[in-house]
Amino acid sequence: VAQERLAQQLRVAEIENQELKNDLGFFERLLPAAGDAGPAIRALQVEDTGEGRLRYQLLVMQPGKAPAEFNGRYDLTLVGLRAGQPWSELAAGAPWPLKLRQYRRVDGVIAIPGDVVLQSVQVRLLDQRGTVRATQTAAP
Repeated sequence: VAQERLAQQLRVAEIENQELKNDLGFFERLLPAAGDAGPAIRALQVEDTGEGRLRYQLLVMQPGKAPAEFNGRYDLTLVGLRAGQPWSELAAGAPWPLKLRQYRRVDGVIAIPGDVVLQSVQVRLLDQRGTVRATQTAAP
């Protein structure tokens, strides 16, 4: 009985250890890399809600203690299959304005055409001149 309890405690500890490693990896990816200049997309999560809608969360960060304010915009490009053919489209309403000094979390919900099988979503961060400053892709 004691051996079974110890084995169960070991399994629980291994699961908790793996969860902590996953959390650590996530937070390490959020840290700005040395030498980065300007805003960077540190996280993008997308979830197909199954109702013809896509929920997304985006984290944008700038390195440094007192970076200049970034005033730009972002857009989302949906990529998938429509009627068995490759398809991509800029999300309706894009681009959206984005201002930040150090970091900003952005949440949103966008519509997906009902006959599309979504494969990935790409976010682009653009400055005021329209220059792409950062991109990141995620799968739902």
